Amino acid sequence: MTAEPAGPRDAATVALIRDGDRPDGPPEVLLLERADRAHFAPRALVFPGGSLDPGDRDPRWGEFWDPVESGRPDRRAGLEFRVGAMRETFEECGVLLGSFVGGAARLEEERARWRRGGGEGFLDLCRRLGLRPALESLVFVARWVTPEGFSRRFDARFFLAPLPPGQEPRADPLGESGSWRWADPAEALRRGRRGEWQLLPPTRAVLQLLAAGRGVEGTLAAARARRVVTRRPRLEEVTARRYPGLDRSRLEAP
Repeated sequence: MTAEPAGPRDAATVALIRDGDRPDGPPEVLLLERADRAHFAPRALVFPGGSLDPGDRDPRWGEFWDPVESGRPDRRAGLEFRVGAMRETFEECGVLLGSFVGGAARLEEERARWRRGGGEGFLDLCRRLGLRPALESLVFVARWVTPEGFSRRFDARFFLAPLPPGQEPRADPLGESGSWRWADPAEALRRGRRGEWQLLPPTRAVLQLLAAGRGVEGTLAAARARRVVTRRPRLEEVTARRYPGLDRSRLEAP
């Protein structure tokens, strides 16, 4: 009997943005380069993110979240996805979406300690830091489901969030991403079309949204007003003709 293929795993991703050289121009966005050893899309440039963990669904996170005050967010991107997005961003680039007591040095020390393990969950870490998670700062902008035919599939929610004041990204030697860079969205798209940077279709779609933005605040305001359509592309649609510069053979490790 042939086993049924596994369904897509819930995932959450954050495009961190900051103002560029021109306040009225598109914001810069953080891109991570996935490591050579990554199982999915090695060497691709992506936003921080990954699969949800069981702890992301802990009901105790509800004490930090009032959906009414947050403008009744789309049910497709509820609390667990926002928590997962925040956790993955902290894991992969050391940025903690929220306010806490302490400076950058303590933040990096706590991240290294937490990543080494020891049994402390992300919720416990946030409580110990006295963190107020900025879950409401995450703006839901896209949902993409990996086509059938890939060995690893994700049902990913994409968010925008401003870089918190006083924080800067840091590389993660323990994860699947290493180097990182701030990029102009339009330039990233040009490099993708030329094949210089490997950009997945969802990444390109979010970059296109950002390229039309006007500063961080204007971009976030425009994103909040958008209607999010769930994208479920078919495998045959993921082609270099449709996405110039994309090498589909590089999306999965051998």
